[in-house]
Amino acid sequence: MGTAAVPIVLTFLLVFFAWRMVFSMNGDLVRARAWGVLARKALPFGVLTLMALSMLVIRNFQEQGVLTAWVAIFVAGVLAANFFSTPVAERRASKAFRRGDYENAIAEYRTLSEERPLARYLAFLGAALGANGDSEESVEVSTRAVDADPKYGLAYYNRALVHRRANRRSRAAKDLQRAIDADLPRRFKNAARKLLEEMK
Repeated sequence: MGTAAVPIVLTFLLVFFAWRMVFSMNGDLVRARAWGVLARKALPFGVLTLMALSMLVIRNFQEQGVLTAWVAIFVAGVLAANFFSTPVAERRASKAFRRGDYENAIAEYRTLSEERPLARYLAFLGAALGANGDSEESVEVSTRAVDADPKYGLAYYNRALVHRRANRRSRAAKDLQRAIDADLPRRFKNAARKLLEEMK
């Protein structure tokens, strides 16, 4: 393999791993066959794929203006794709949740989960309800998330936290183990393992 082939191979590896990441981060959408929502989440990766593929052509141009325009187009494209990849209501809900405004987060997540009863929206609603102290409704909504997608680990994790706060240790431990065994981001898996250790 010549040195000219190295950028091509690296570009294709980058594209492959980027798309693999899209599907691994959004396994719940794949399982729910929510292709429209998945396509939206994949927008930034689509723009990056176009950028990577066009890099193979653009590298042959030596004019500074062409390279500057290419960079400007793709920077604008990535920013726009990132903005449109998440619905406005979802952005508002997660912003409210992060700043501790659970009432608004609950309202936004409730609307999202009514429009599209995906496990992720139900789990986020359950988390907001739990953080707001609405334990019973949080458990009920988290259970609906589990029913919608038994492999979505955040639903188990959120429900475990509510059970733990209510001193229902055996239920919390079962849900933490289910969360670890399910599709759950690494940082939550680590947190779930740590909680399980503390509960022993």
